[in-house]
Amino acid sequence: MSSLYGKDLQDCWIANAERWDKEGRFAKYSHQQRDAVLRNGFLGRYPPDEAIKHAREQAERGYAWYTPKFIDEMREHFGLVGEEVRMALLEVLARVPPESYKPPRELDEPPGYPFEFHSGVLGREIYLKFQILEDGKLRSLFRSCHPPRY
Repeated sequence: MSSLYGKDLQDCWIANAERWDKEGRFAKYSHQQRDAVLRNGFLGRYPPDEAIKHAREQAERGYAWYTPKFIDEMREHFGLVGEEVRMALLEVLARVPPESYKPPRELDEPPGYPFEFHSGVLGREIYLKFQILEDGKLRSLFRSCHPPRY
């Protein structure tokens, strides 16, 4: 877990966003989206640490959805199938460092929450992306989990 909390964590996200902006990561963002990510350090309704908490709670309660791509990637890259996917995901979500949030290059609605970090559970660096959906109740949609592509 992270040793950063509150303002320190947000300062970390903002510093990262400023660095990525200089590298052109937000070239496809609208002016408003770019301003939001540079001001807040993240896109979307929830800060990344809260999004992780919501995603884990949804997965624990069975309110999470998984794209076929996510399921395929868990099998192909990590050899996980069936209930193993959910159990490993719960462990991964318990250990995601919130400072590993990396604003997406490509934007979806609602924006996704991508993270790049070393997962001890999966035994390597991973890219994990999910969305928080609100359709009368919160739900998490897990979109992708694979080794980072640089």
